[in-house]
Amino acid sequence: MSRTSRVLLAGATVALAAGLVPLGSAGAVVGPAGNNGTVKIDGQDIDYAPDNQPHVGCNFRVDWYGFDQGAVSDVEFALQPPSGWNVILTDRVTLDQGANPDNTGGGSEAGWDGSAYYDLKGVLAGAKENPNQGYHVKLTINTQPTAQGADVKHKVFWVQGCEIKPS
Repeated sequence: MSRTSRVLLAGATVALAAGLVPLGSAGAVVGPAGNNGTVKIDGQDIDYAPDNQPHVGCNFRVDWYGFDQGAVSDVEFALQPPSGWNVILTDRVTLDQGANPDNTGGGSEAGWDGSAYYDLKGVLAGAKENPNQGYHVKLTINTQPTAQGADVKHKVFWVQGCEIKPS
């Protein structure tokens, strides 16, 4: 065995012994506990691939990847200029529900924790629509109880094709 191989093997052994690389129940390597998750906006054409689409229709989903098992996300959608400033929808989503212990993050299919579907058509009345882009919306999620450090994630995107009728 070469000197480089021995050094790499020794480093990996120390990392495993110190608990720096936690193992899942089946021996698979999983990510560290904490705020290592990713959220993605995915259009209604559901393909189950990790997508992040900056322009979606009124019906879309939010996908969570790489969060710790049992984490709970408080979800908030708010208008962003030029569409407005106010909060238009809130929700709470429980992740992983025991099905997927992989919290490696990064938006990989292996790290998928769940999805929530949203339809903003009913909550955009009164918002200012940009004729070329649609409605400018900011997603904020605050995930507890397992996040370490910053527990807030944001996505800003455009919602189009809602055909909101004034009430």
